[in-house]
Parts: sequence; C-alpha cells; structure tokens
Amino acid sequence: MKNNSSIPSDRKNNIFRIILIIFLIILFQFFYIQVIKHNDYSLDSASNRSKLIKTNAPRGFIKDRNGKVIVSNRSTFSIEIYPFHFNSSAFDIELFYSIIEKANKRTNFLINKSEFIDSINYIRKFRHRKYRPVSIINYIDFQTKALLSEYKIHFPGLIFKPNPARYYAENLRLSHVLGYLRPVPLEIVNTNSNYDFNDSYGVDGIEGKFENLLKGDKGMEWRLMSAHGLDYGLDMEKENVDSKSGQDVQLTIDYDLQLKIEQMLNNYTGSVICMNPNNGEILAMASAPNFSLNEFIGPLKHKTWNEWTKEKILLNRATAGLYQPGSLYKLVSYIMFLDKNEISVNETVFCNGKFELEDFSKPGEPQIHRCWKEDGHGEVNLNDAIKQSCNVYFYDLILRYQENNNLIIDDLYEYANKLGFNKKTGIEIFEKYGRIPDSKWMIKNIGKRWPKRGSMPNLIIGQGANVITPIQAINAINIIATSDKTYKPKIVMSSPAVAIKSGISNSILYSLQNALFSVVNDSKGTAYNIKKNKAILRGKTGTAQSKSKSSSDGLISWFLGYVEFENKTMSIVVVIENTDTSNKGIAKKITSEIIDFEIERN
Repeated sequence: MKNNSSIPSDRKNNIFRIILIIFLIILFQFFYIQVIKHNDYSLDSASNRSKLIKTNAPRGFIKDRNGKVIVSNRSTFSIEIYPFHFNSSAFDIELFYSIIEKANKRTNFLINKSEFIDSINYIRKFRHRKYRPVSIINYIDFQTKALLSEYKIHFPGLIFKPNPARYYAENLRLSHVLGYLRPVPLEIVNTNSNYDFNDSYGVDGIEGKFENLLKGDKGMEWRLMSAHGLDYGLDMEKENVDSKSGQDVQLTIDYDLQLKIEQMLNNYTGSVICMNPNNGEILAMASAPNFSLNEFIGPLKHKTWNEWTKEKILLNRATAGLYQPGSLYKLVSYIMFLDKNEISVNETVFCNGKFELEDFSKPGEPQIHRCWKEDGHGEVNLNDAIKQSCNVYFYDLILRYQENNNLIIDDLYEYANKLGFNKKTGIEIFEKYGRIPDSKWMIKNIGKRWPKRGSMPNLIIGQGANVITPIQAINAINIIATSDKTYKPKIVMSSPAVAIKSGISNSILYSLQNALFSVVNDSKGTAYNIKKNKAILRGKTGTAQSKSKSSSDGLISWFLGYVEFENKTMSIVVVIENTDTSNKGIAKKITSEIIDFEIERN
C-alpha cells in the first residue's frame, strides 16, 4: 500500500537548509555576543546591576563651652540622574519638575527643564560619561525625597544622594565667628581627591579654619538598579563603606552670654568681646550688624551679597574692624611716662579746657587743642588724667618731653607693641594688624618735614594715624588686669593656652589698676555712673573721631575694662560706631547691662 504522507526528498532538503541557516544565525549571534562583544556587554551588564555612589559625610557639630549645640546638621538630599538608565520616553519630566518646584529647597536647578532631556541624552552618547551620575539639584528636604520615591517608576535613572546641610541655632547668630560653607573651588577639586564637584567647603571663621577636622570622610555605596533605571537600594553583596562624620569643635563661647550681647547690639554698629583674662578664653564675641548663616545654604543671592559687601556686614569688627583708639591710648602713654621715668605720678598740669600750641608758620595764631571738658579739669596728676580722661594733661607732657626727645613717637610705638597693639594676637580666626606709627612710618607717609610738634597732641590721645582692633584692646587690658600673667586669646577649647609677656613692671601695672579703679568708682571718674555694688569694675572710657576733626557726629564710643565677680574675673571691650555728642557714652551703657546680666545669673 502506498504511503501518501511521505515528504518528497527535495522538500526535506529545503527544510533542512532553512533550519541549518537559522541555527547558524543563532550560533553567530551567540559567538558575537559572548566573544566579540564580551567586554562591552559585561560592562553594560554590570552597570545594569550595581552602581557605585559616593556619599557625603555629615560635618562635625560646633558647640559652646558647656556642650550646647550651636551648629548641627539636618538631612537633605541631592537628586542625580544615572544617564545609562535614563529613558526620555518613560521619564515624566512635567511631574518631576512640578514636585521639586513646590519643594522646601535652598538651591536652584542645575539643569533647566527645557534643557533636561537633551542634556541627559547627549551625555548618554559617551560610554564613560553615561555611567557617571549627573547632579540635578541639591539640598531638597526628606518630604520631597519621599514624594519622588512614590513615583519612582516614572523617573528611570533617578538617584538620591544624602547631602547633610548645616542647621543653626534658632536665636543665636555668632555668624562672624562661625564662618560659612560655599561650593568647593574647582582648583581644590582638581588637586584634592577628598572633594568632588558641588561639595561644600568651609570659608572663613571656624568652618574655614577647621575644615579638615569638621568635614569627615566620604562613604561608598553600591546601589541596585533595574534595567529600567529604578533604584532598589543597597547591594548588600558588595562592600559598602559608611561615611565617617567629621569631628566636633567646642568653642570657649558662652551661649547665653553671647545671645544676650547680640540682642543688646540690635540697631547698633560695632562689637563686643568678653574674655577670661586668666586663661585667654573668649566668652563672647559679637560683631554688629550680623547676618543669617541660613542664607549660605545653597547659592547666595547676588543682591544679598552686594548689599552685605556694601554695608560691610561680613566684616568681623571684633577682630578686623580698624578704629582710632581715642582715650584708650592714654594707657600706653601712662605706662611709657612711668617706665621711662619721665614723670612722677603726683606731678600736676593745670587744665583750663584748652591747650595752645605756638604755630611758628603763623605767629600770634596758636593751634588750639581742646579738652573734652570745655571749662577744664583744674590741677590734675597722672592718675587724675586717667580718671577724668584729661586731654590737656597728655598734650602738655608729650610736647614737653618731645623737646628732649624729638622722636618720642618711637617710645610710644615701643610701649604700644608691648601691650599687643600693631600686631596680631594669634586668635584662631582672621584678624588684622592695626597700625601704630613710628617715626619711619610718619616720614614715609606724612613727609620729610616730620617730626612736627603739631602732630603729637593728636597721636598721644589716640587720634591721627593710630588704628587698633577690639581684640587688640582687650588683649591689652588682660595684660594690665593680670599684672602681665595673661594668655593669648583663643576661641576653641582644644587650642593650647599660650602665655604672653609684655615685660612691663608689676609696680606700674598695679598703679594703672588703681587709676582704672578710680575711673569707675570715684565720683569724678568718667564711668562713675556704671559703678557696681556686687562687682568691682575697672576700666577706661574713650571717644574717637572717625570723621573730620571738628565733626560732632560719626564718633566712636569705647569702653575697655575688667570686672571682678565673687568667683571669676571677666574682661570686656565695647566699641560702637556712628554715635554723636548725645549718645557717645553708649559703650558704657552696654557694658553696664552686660555686667548686670552676669551678676543676675551668678
């Protein structure tokens, strides 16, 4: 019987040939993928599974002397896109940008919405760049991260990177001391492997000085990514390295005292420093006006920066403000006169309110140098001249002894330097030198006709070319208060205590201490109105002219002194700018309020 279902041999051959061709195509593709393109697809495959991401370390905290936190961190995040997993057709750009635009954020988009898709697709064209995350925005809050995570299926390639941001005490500013964070300069990124583009970097103050201590060490995370670009968390099979937090920095600042002084300085321009003269620790350092450090979380607005620069708000007036010392400089003169044996404490000068200096270029028209008290102080000795701040006394003495020593300005320069003026104190943060002129400076800047007798009356009372910083002033009073047993100013607890010596004799310093006592505690003293019953205050008042010689406004109000409580001693300097004849004693008033605050809480 004939089998009708049999397949003709030529048809069998054709089927065999088709199957063989299909098999050879599959075999070739397998060979192409497994051998020829093995390295490329291995890289793509690995990238498809795990991505290595650097994580930023939380910066160390900054605390006050009692451990109270002044600067900490809060959780914020950076949003990045992994280009290899980006899918422009699946990525919902409208939803993505609408969520972030409503977010609580301190920075702007690094890639604009209109350029987003083209930018990422362009990066995908480069084999090595497409495996590097691209930053989209920094410093978004946790709530925004959570909302984006809910819709992550609509955002292929989306990655979150922890980016701790600074969190500052609610009321306390201390802005000039703390410094701030800015994006790390490109030259540092290129030369220091510890930094990446968009990292934060300490600038100025404690943040800048102790950057290496505060910044910590970055971590490394392997993130599991699906083929569709979804982030499924850590790959626990890989070796992940936790970031290491930066070290804390403890300041010598007393939080409550600092806060109180900042509140007192509202609406003033100037500075206040309080110290412990027995160990050099700074208890408070305020510069006004101050500024909010929250403005530096993310990019600072150009308008804000320009306003702050114009008004010198970023200037730390406590360490870099340059002021004419006014009558504070009489402390230098006092020490010089006694140490050079130029005068005895009891030698007197009669003050009638003015001093006439013969002007040889204008016979019969003497220069008039006035005392602050128009009707004069009468007969005054050296201690009286400090107590009552008599200008005429110092006019008379400096000109009398200039007759024997034409370059007596060099002696003033010597003793000013002994008290720490004209040089940096060595505090940890930025400070300026100030300027105390000597004869060389005067000849170079005033002219070869110097020395002129007419220049010395101004110089002896702290006007003219003399400029000092408040930190130098309080350093000088520390030398006086401790009889030359004080320490270099410091604002960080861990900084070493470094003793400083002026070489001024104890007998002279003791005599000056008595004179400063009378300023506050004698009824004729210029600061008698701030005498305290529960503390012993010594000090020196001062007024300097920051404008023209005849101006009655634009005055600088000073108080420099130290106060002995039952169980401690505190030195203090207050300087207030832009006062006039009606409120030139404002520095005394602020000093009094600070001491009252200390009495109440102790």
